[in-house]
Amino acid sequence: MAQIELTNTQFQNLLQLAYLGEWVLQAYEPADNAGEIDSLEQNLYASAYRQGNDDIEYDKKLGGYVPCQEFEEDCDKIIEKYDEHTFWEELIIRMANRDLQKAGSDKLPAKEFERKQNELIQKYEKEFAKNGIANLKLT
Repeated sequence: MAQIELTNTQFQNLLQLAYLGEWVLQAYEPADNAGEIDSLEQNLYASAYRQGNDDIEYDKKLGGYVPCQEFEEDCDKIIEKYDEHTFWEELIIRMANRDLQKAGSDKLPAKEFERKQNELIQKYEKEFAKNGIANLKLT
């Protein structure tokens, strides 16, 4: 069995990483190794609880250790910030690539394609920074 020594701050950061990692891994469907992930998470949370960490509590109804509401809310803020950034980044890249494909630019040499893609990305970044989705229209 591997053992590592962590400061309290490092252990707290590990708890946050575990929560965020588990959320990303299983937010929309169970991971292939969901049982192993859940077991690992329970071991980590149990250790935190035994050490008196206030961010973890034992839930008799669930029969396991869970993060307290404040810890979850703090992690959820990180997830929301990530989702917000990812939404705009994905929208901009997909729209730029769509425009390039419509114009036949996907057949260009890589450097020229990348130059045109960057121009479109900058254009959409400015537009969305200024107006959000207000000018986005679907036809």
